[in-house]
Amino acid sequence: MSIKKIIACERRSLEKVSKFQLPHHFKKVGWVLFIVSFISLFASSIIITDESLKSTIVVIVKYTMLIGLLMVSLAKEPIEDEFIKSMRMKSYMIAFTLGVIQTLIMPFITLGAETIVDGVSTLKPVNDFFVLWVLLFCQILFFHVFKSAAND
Repeated sequence: MSIKKIIACERRSLEKVSKFQLPHHFKKVGWVLFIVSFISLFASSIIITDESLKSTIVVIVKYTMLIGLLMVSLAKEPIEDEFIKSMRMKSYMIAFTLGVIQTLIMPFITLGAETIVDGVSTLKPVNDFFVLWVLLFCQILFFHVFKSAAND
């Protein structure tokens, strides 16, 4: 295979991935999954007393929440036109930018808060759940804001 054919094949593969969306009904499934997981997160911290079991359940529930948000983020709108796609891309761009800024700044905010409260100063990185939560939540929020503004 020549280099040009390989590049063309890779380009087609990337285009397929970049256009991937779930059917619209996955938006409802994602919201249900998110809400049930969110409630389960609080319920498990109250009901379960075994710490090792609680920590395992909390991890599973957190990732289930992220899967729900991802389903909402990737689900098509009932009418998916160029304007909707443009708003979706803008919301992804803003979410990515805010996620990067948050990931860079948050360790220093935490450091300052811990120093003030506890007198301890340790620099800790942001965990993966928080970064993914911010990315997905911001994307969904800004997409909804853009859609609402367009409908007014």
